Amino acid sequence: MTRIDMTTREWHELIKPVLPHASTDTDLPELCSVRLECSRQVLFAVATDRYTLGASRHVLDEVGSEFVIHVERTDAANMLRLFPYTKDSNPELRITVDKVSIPVGRGPSSVEALGLTVESEDGTRLLLHDRRNPLMPDSLHGWRKLLAQAVFRDLAPAAASLLLTPQFMGRWASAVRAGERAVFLAGPKSTDLILILVEEHFAGIWKPAGHLDTGTDELLTGSPWRYELASALELADATASPAA
Repeated sequence: MTRIDMTTREWHELIKPVLPHASTDTDLPELCSVRLECSRQVLFAVATDRYTLGASRHVLDEVGSEFVIHVERTDAANMLRLFPYTKDSNPELRITVDKVSIPVGRGPSSVEALGLTVESEDGTRLLLHDRRNPLMPDSLHGWRKLLAQAVFRDLAPAAASLLLTPQFMGRWASAVRAGERAVFLAGPKSTDLILILVEEHFAGIWKPAGHLDTGTDELLTGSPWRYELASALELADATASPAA
């Protein structure tokens, strides 16, 4: 059994940033969840739909027992609504991961499985079961290696252009807290995973959509913006001082 004490705000800051990355594809149920993983003195939350991956971390006050449990995406979202916080109210939560009994059928039979229990100071209590099917591959097992490949690669040279899927752009906003900025780091090839870092609490990767149909030079040469903006550049050159 593992018990972790943290504030409601800290719990939200751990889980909310990764929720947009959990799959909604019912044909891939193993990806429609958030993975909670305790390793040494850090609690991680991870989710992916194969196109993007988000991982957040929270440093614990003390070393806890290691565990891995998967919470269904919709259950995780509903859990955050059940345990709200405000600037004036930020209750303490107790998170317990332990074996729990799950009824089987309509009879008295039950099986033991890993469960996540969240309890608030006001008595609100929620129990969620591990959603990972042991008969299916653990698609989130390799998240560390995937992130490590982007974290440890050379920063230069970087690809001159990237082809990105616009619908994924908004996913990164929930990882950025007030006053913070996100850093996007490209690999040497246009198809390399993009690494996204937000301070020390979030890391993610974004898979580019593919190759550009034309080279970067051709893309700019044929752009109507070259024609529209040429006069502005000429005017700037004409009015610039010799020392500029």
